Amino acid sequence: MSISWLETMGPLLPGEPRWLVVSAEQQTRVGLHARWLHSPPPDARFDIAAVLRGDLPSPEPRTPPAAVPDTAALYPSVLVTLPGYSCAAAGSGSTQPALLRETMSALDTWAAAQGARSVSFLYLPERQELLRAALTEFGARQVELYPTCVLPMTFGSMDEYLQQLPRPRRKGIGRLLRRLAEKDMTVGEVDLAEVRDDVLELRLDLLRKYNSAADRDTQSAALDRMLTHYRREDIVVTAVQRAGRVVGFTHGLRNGNTLRQLWCGHLPEAYGSYFVTCFYAQVQAALQRGVERIDYGTLEWGLKTDHGSRLEPLAGYTWTVTGDGR
Repeated sequence: MSISWLETMGPLLPGEPRWLVVSAEQQTRVGLHARWLHSPPPDARFDIAAVLRGDLPSPEPRTPPAAVPDTAALYPSVLVTLPGYSCAAAGSGSTQPALLRETMSALDTWAAAQGARSVSFLYLPERQELLRAALTEFGARQVELYPTCVLPMTFGSMDEYLQQLPRPRRKGIGRLLRRLAEKDMTVGEVDLAEVRDDVLELRLDLLRKYNSAADRDTQSAALDRMLTHYRREDIVVTAVQRAGRVVGFTHGLRNGNTLRQLWCGHLPEAYGSYFVTCFYAQVQAALQRGVERIDYGTLEWGLKTDHGSRLEPLAGYTWTVTGDGR
């Protein structure tokens, strides 16, 4: 997880940011990015009470949740997470099980001193095996979340990628490309700085469509942070355009070997643009950059797996603060 990613997307997370640092022998060994939540946030995906109730969407039927404590027993809360529904520890100590275990004890003691009632780690991917093990050993309760969709770039060309898709999806992409061309629409990469206003309007339209907070200043500031903290080649915007105007787009940011999908949107006249910008043009852009994986994020699991992604489970862990380090 890069500093650019954290500085760009971190302000979109709920709560007050905290960097929690554990040192040993006068050296910083483990770092955790956390948010201080006084009360349940508006977004249920970061509300531990909603998680415990099983309110989050899921690709599979959920088992009935166990008894859930009152919200008053959970907040104020410390939420350890990262933007983009991810979670990891930083520093040289993040690969040392004993030090990770000590980190949990120190975190519990600190949280108690601050008046927190619970600590939660949300959206840990499978590859965070050591951190998951440390939380389990500490006695944190594992809670059910949902998976993200990851496309491994195991192919060397667009032809190879398309051939691995189910026949209906492969033919569907070709058909949509032809239909857009018939409407004098073009598909390809664009420079975010040059189409910023079009992207912003389409982003706000999509948020309104799904009854999400569509605050212009918040979304505009996020775009400006992207342009400030990322190189142009690491901002991947693929768009459908007509007469120089963006009528549909998908937007991702490259962090190391991963291209993380973020936003999309389109006008009604550009039906199908989501499929060709997300599952065709973004894949093409990833191939050109030599990235190893595209993280398409959560939700719409069936649609994304139909286009080559695999489900990568994300885990959550929580505990009630005692202050005794256990």
